[in-house]
This record gives sequence, structure tokens and C-alpha cells, in this order.
Amino acid sequence: MAPASLGRAVESARVASVQGPAWIEGILKQDGRARTMKKGTAGIVVLGLLVAGALWADGTTVTEAETGKSFEVHKTIGGQDHTLIGVGAREAYGSFNVYAAGMYIQTDSGVRSWQRFLENQAASFVTNGQVNWSALKDSNALYQWIYSGSFGKGIWMKFVRDVTGQQVVDAYKESLSRSIDDYATAVTQSPLKDFMEAANHDVASGQEMLLWTRGSKVYLKSGTRDVVEIPDATSIIRPIWRIWFGPNPIQVPLRRGMVNNIENLGGPAAAAP
Repeated sequence: MAPASLGRAVESARVASVQGPAWIEGILKQDGRARTMKKGTAGIVVLGLLVAGALWADGTTVTEAETGKSFEVHKTIGGQDHTLIGVGAREAYGSFNVYAAGMYIQTDSGVRSWQRFLENQAASFVTNGQVNWSALKDSNALYQWIYSGSFGKGIWMKFVRDVTGQQVVDAYKESLSRSIDDYATAVTQSPLKDFMEAANHDVASGQEMLLWTRGSKVYLKSGTRDVVEIPDATSIIRPIWRIWFGPNPIQVPLRRGMVNNIENLGGPAAAAP
């Protein structure tokens, strides 16, 4: 049976005047793929149409449509079962992909929190026991639940482009500097200093990066390196998840794609008889 498409386009193709971060420019230069812009064009073409689409390959994996990378619906991370809530592709300039990403929520604690969230948001998104999934997936309430929730969560990145450690750090810094007070001082001290050092390693096309948080700890496995554990990291956990799910995420279509299978956590709990 042919795979059935579960994703939908996040937004129609549009032109946006956005400033490309230095790390993306570095990728373009190292690859020799810098694009020539039309004379007088102030912005760059950003195509968000294809990022969030996902296909069910079978009952156990979801395939990110742009990169062809597959992600398990259930994945053991740090010894605990996690449930996939969506996939997306990190695009640069709307012209090439850097990595495919799958977002995971720890199944036990996450589902309990999810049920409470649906109960609290029932007036906005639930009617007669039916969830308005489309509206929910576009809501800031959902994104805030993800980045602020105390349950375990993880992001699994599968790279389709060579990226230097400095490019990874620059991408994270752009978001973290907006979320952490006195970033210039914080980045010289634990735990932020430890996190940035752990992330500052080259990742080659075909390699993976797995980042997850649980309790007060951050864990990062980059490429072929061993897992780095960062203890006493409560102060940076929420800012880390705001990189992808905050009000100014690393990429809006990617954020939307990574909640496109939120139904995997289930619908509202049945009312008591």
C-alpha cells in the first residue's frame, strides 16, 4: 500500500525580507552554492511549502518528505520511551536542507501532562470531545506547553549537509541570547558554557545529533561522540527548547512540522460515567 500523506503544507510560497544568519552563509560558501539574487531584490525567497509534510511509511515510522529521513514513532531515549509528535526539515534560504528533525515527548510523564493541557484548553480547541487539531497545531499555547513543560523531551536531528561546530553554536546563540538574561556572562559559566562546548563539534552529512532533557539535566550526543551529560541545567532547559518552539523559533515551518503528529499523544481523556 502506498504511504498516506499525514502532513500538510504549512504556508504557501512567499517572499520574505529576512536576514540570513552567518552560519547559513557559511554553508553556502563552503558548498559553492551561493545564489545570485536579482538586481534590486532586498530579501530572499523563502519557500515554506514543503517543510512540514510527513508521510507514514508504515505503522512504526514517519518519513520527513523533503529529506526522506525516517523517524520511529516510539524511540527509547536515555532508557525511557518517547513518542514522536512531528517531523520537519531545517531549510536554509528555502533552497536546501540542513537536517531533518523529529520531536519526541517522554511517553509516561508527557502524556499525563498532555491530558491536563487538553483539559485546560478544552474551551479553545475541544468540542464534544473532538479536538480541532489544525487550530491547536498553529497555537502558541501548544508551543508554550512544549518548551515550558517539565516532562522529558528530545529532538533527533539527521543531517543531510556538513555543518561545522561553529555554525551549530552560532545558530543556537541567536536564539539563546534572546531568552537568557545577561547572555554574555552566562555563556562563560556552567551550565550554558558546558552546553555550547558540547554542541561545538562538526557534524557531517549522514550523521545525527540527539538532544534531550530530563529533570534538571541536559544530554547531547553529537555525531560519533559519546553522550555529554550536563547536570544542574534547569536554568537553560526552557531557553534550549525555545530555540525550536519559542515565539521567534529557528524556523517557523520547522516548528509547525514538529507538531504535525501531535495526535500520537492521544485525544482528550474520556469523561467519567
